[in-house]
Amino acid sequence: MNTGLDSKIINSKGRLEQLMYEDRREPQIVFIERFVHGGYGIGKLPGGKLVLVEGGYPSELVKITITQERNDVAFGKVVEILEPAKFRTVPRCKYFGTCGGCHLMDIDYNTQLELKREIIQDQLRRITKVETEVKDTIPSDLEYGYRSKMEFAFGFKNGKVLLGLKRRNSNEVVGINECPISPNSFNKALAAVPEIVETTKVKIYNPMRRTGTLKHLVLRFSHSHNQTMAIFVTKTETFREARDIRTLLLRKVPQINSIIHVMNSSDTVVLRGPYKTLYGSGVLEVEMDYEKFQIPPTAFFQINHHITNKMIEHVVKELELEGNEVVLDLYAGIGTFTIRLAMLSKFVTAVENSHISVKAGRANANINSLRNVKFEEADVEEFLKSFDGFVDIVVLDPPRTGAGKTVCQKLLELKPRKIAYISCDPATLARDLAILKEHYEIESVQPFDMFPQTYHVETVVLLKRRG
Repeated sequence: MNTGLDSKIINSKGRLEQLMYEDRREPQIVFIERFVHGGYGIGKLPGGKLVLVEGGYPSELVKITITQERNDVAFGKVVEILEPAKFRTVPRCKYFGTCGGCHLMDIDYNTQLELKREIIQDQLRRITKVETEVKDTIPSDLEYGYRSKMEFAFGFKNGKVLLGLKRRNSNEVVGINECPISPNSFNKALAAVPEIVETTKVKIYNPMRRTGTLKHLVLRFSHSHNQTMAIFVTKTETFREARDIRTLLLRKVPQINSIIHVMNSSDTVVLRGPYKTLYGSGVLEVEMDYEKFQIPPTAFFQINHHITNKMIEHVVKELELEGNEVVLDLYAGIGTFTIRLAMLSKFVTAVENSHISVKAGRANANINSLRNVKFEEADVEEFLKSFDGFVDIVVLDPPRTGAGKTVCQKLLELKPRKIAYISCDPATLARDLAILKEHYEIESVQPFDMFPQTYHVETVVLLKRRG
């Protein structure tokens, strides 16, 4: 078939290395073969070069524009769907495709679950070099309204205050007044806060000039207690308008139980720094099947209440705890898994580098009347360098960057009977499993849909030591 594009062979030895086309400005027609990590459909350009396509799904024929090109791969964006997949649906959100929050809202939920399972399978096959069963993704009880935390950014355009999310791969704030994956109280705040900020005349922070005050509104929610926390993040310690904002916010959004002011000079991390309580108790109360938590404003906690509950249950069930185990819980946070592990084992050492989270973890152990838990405030890698104790079980829930080579090598030296690895990134999970598989068999791989309407997926992998 004549593509209408000229190509030339670039190879002094007469071997075909690459086809370069003279004009990529013209739209390309691509068949999407599969869906890959990062939320891209993957296909081939005329000539065979791989292209990662934003907005394309398996089985679709699409017209795309090339947004970026490298030696080995190109990136593109759908401009027209020529032959849509049968599982496409109408997105519920009016901002879908503009705001960068959701990626899969235009396909049905069962397909989302299957694509996430396939992403994990693909990563394990390519990076870990193993063929193992990946179980069906466990669905979220809520497809919408499931988020227990949202980080909204402030912006200023044409004389108006904007509050919303950033466009994908951009720092541009898209102003929104509702978000379907958020609880109802978040949507009420989204609609009310811009006007409140304009009324109080607080200056919006400009990240380019590094001037202004107000940066973010972070909202947190407890599905078990129906509590809403509003956190205003400022660049400066001074927040003179705080009292007026508090008064107006409580009047317009009475569902809010706590209001917090966080002072954060960093432009890379949203929720970090000292804080003070402007209204309410200053903590979020969350209750699972068997444990209770108090969550400080800046502490990490999983964002899907029902899936978190299912994951805790799954981890302890897979570990088959008998009550006499010594457990090491790494990247423990406020004790998300620690508390249930302590209820069912002999002793748990929980390691976490965040001072706020360690303090909360110790409080949560007390709230649940547990005395067989010790929280260590330390970087996991540094802690393991000097740790020479015996453990039966290791549970780890690292950040998106994964545990890494040094931590995984140390786990091989510790030789626990079982390891439960909880991951929010299939690529770094697969990388770390490639190290751990030296002495461990992968017993089970269970995806959980922590993040409906997005390509993100949580995975729990159980590993058992050989011999």
